[in-house]
Order: sequence, then structure tokens, then C-alpha cells
Amino acid sequence: MNKLSIFYLFVFCTLLLAGGCTDDGCLSDTDTPVFLQPSFSTASNVSARSIVNETGTTTGQVNKIGVYLTRTDGHTAYADPAMVYTTFTTTNGTTWTGAKKLNLRTEQARLYAWYPVIGTDVPTESGTTRIIPLLLPAAQTFDGTSATACSQIDYLYGSASNTAGDATAITVSANNASPTVYLQHALAQLVFTIEYKAGRVPDSEYDYVKSISLTTGTGTAVFRAANAAGTLALNDGTITLATTATITFTAIAGTSQLPGNIGAPKPVAYGLVAPKAKDETSTNPISLNLVLGQKSASTNDRTLTAANAALFNGEWKKGHRYTYNLQLDKNDITLKSVEIKAWTEKDGGSQDVPPVIE
Repeated sequence: MNKLSIFYLFVFCTLLLAGGCTDDGCLSDTDTPVFLQPSFSTASNVSARSIVNETGTTTGQVNKIGVYLTRTDGHTAYADPAMVYTTFTTTNGTTWTGAKKLNLRTEQARLYAWYPVIGTDVPTESGTTRIIPLLLPAAQTFDGTSATACSQIDYLYGSASNTAGDATAITVSANNASPTVYLQHALAQLVFTIEYKAGRVPDSEYDYVKSISLTTGTGTAVFRAANAAGTLALNDGTITLATTATITFTAIAGTSQLPGNIGAPKPVAYGLVAPKAKDETSTNPISLNLVLGQKSASTNDRTLTAANAALFNGEWKKGHRYTYNLQLDKNDITLKSVEIKAWTEKDGGSQDVPPVIE
């Protein structure tokens, strides 16, 4: 082989390697191809559609996760970004198959993973990370008969750690081609329970809980929700979205529930919300408005407002569940207690389980 031929061969090989992580049409800088094969997991103590719990192919289970690779700085694209974007699907909830084979090199790359996968566009560059569109309306519905199925999608982002709310970067290379990706909740979950107060006579006809809304008072709105699309940062789950003064959770017609008996609070409303910081400004309290009435009619609906509303100004952390326990008296509703747990927490310890969603 003459010197000119050797030169052209060298240039050709260099161009092949320069593209970084690409599909199986690219040569790796290892002796044999090394394809990306992640596994996906999460921890949850909630069993529901719209709440991550398990993988699979039936209704209410997630079987498709987006994956995208950048250079290790977290945002710089390789020569052809489309060649490092793919989806992984499962047919049994355990084994994941990529729509495209990504042949890794010895150079490290930053891996992003997310749910839901919308369209075929690659994540957009934003600062030092990548983002995807997010939609979080201020009004949600829920199925009162299931206690966990709400209309809001449970947005997830990938982390190298299973600690709730964690954002440890995931790196891959030919020497680390099978990382475990823990899907983290980008939203917080609110659950409202109600029990009758001592001395309150239960009313099995007019005490059905139709909806619960939270509304800010004077000052700056603290909730983030809008019918227009916002964004989700894939590195740490940060949500960018317009603010609103009120968020509402409404029972689907015919599914509203009655309060529980004294000492046995019953879930009556729930939903997913954007995280928020603690608000210690006394001029900006949050009030809870509860609508009760007949299950099949609205003629006699009435609205009660929580008297201890300022306690709703606490922080809402992503990946955490906030259970507000209320007591219903004859003409008022009071806040009895607030329970805060990571979704990974269970009675008796923690347990890793695979993802669920609708």
C-alpha cells in the first residue's frame, strides 16, 4: 500500500471516530462494538396509573423511555444529534430494547433519560443541560374510586441514584455500557383525606367531596401551572412554567367520595403539582376550598374553607408526597395534620420497584 492510500485510510478512520457515540453504523475505538444497554428502575409506594409503579405493556404501565447522549458537559451535541437519540421499550417489564443501537466509545458521554416520550424531536439545548416540553394544567381531574388515578402525567427524569429527588449525572462509555437508570419524579404528589369531627353527624347524601382547590391570597402567586407548555430540565427535573393563583383537583363525575369515620380518614382528592419553595410571607396565605354536595347533582353544593390555611405555605419537594388530613365539622373544615414522605418510603423500609405511568 502506497503512502497516499495510507493517508486516505487514516483520514477515513478519523472521521468515523470523530462522531462520538452513534448508531451501529459507526466504528468504535474498541476491538468489538459495545452497545448501550441500560436498565430502568425506580422506587415507589404508590400503586396507580399516572404514578410510577411498574413497567409492562398493559394499560397504565410504561413501556417506552427516551434516551439521549451528549458530551460530558451535559449539553454539547455530538456531530449528529439525531444519531444519539433513541427510545428503549420493553415487552415484559424487565428487558429493554433500543430502537437504535448506540455504539459507545471509551470516551465518556452524559446520558439523559425521561418519560413521557412525546414525538420524535431530540431534547433541546438549554444552558448546561437539555430540556423537553412539559404540560401541567392548573385544573386536574381524578378518579375517586381508585384513589390514585389522576389526569396529570407523571413526568420522570433519570438519575444515577435512587434517592428521591436525586440528580446524580449518568455517564456511559464502552467501559460502562449498562448503567442502572433510576427514574425520578419531577412533580410532587398531594393527597387530601377527610374524617368527620367528633360530634359531627355523617350525611351520606350531601357530604360527597366534589373538588378541592388551593388559592393564594395577596402577593405573588406561588403555584406553577398553565395550559401553555413549559419545560422540564433533564439533568435535575427543574420545571420552568408560568405561575397561577389557583390549582384545582376535581373528582370525575360519579366518583366523588364521602369523608371517613372519626379516627379513620379517607382519601377524597389528589393530584400532581410542580414543586414550590416554602412561603413564609404572612401576607400571602394559601386557602383550601372544599366543595361538597350530592353525588349526582350540584344544586345543593356548598363550599367550605380551611381555617388553618397558612400551613399550606410549606415547601413541596419533587418526588415527595404530601398528605393533608382534614376534619369536617358541621359548617367548617379544619387541617388536622400534614404527613410528608418521599415516594420511596414504605412502612417497614424501602423497596425498589420498576416504573408505572399512564
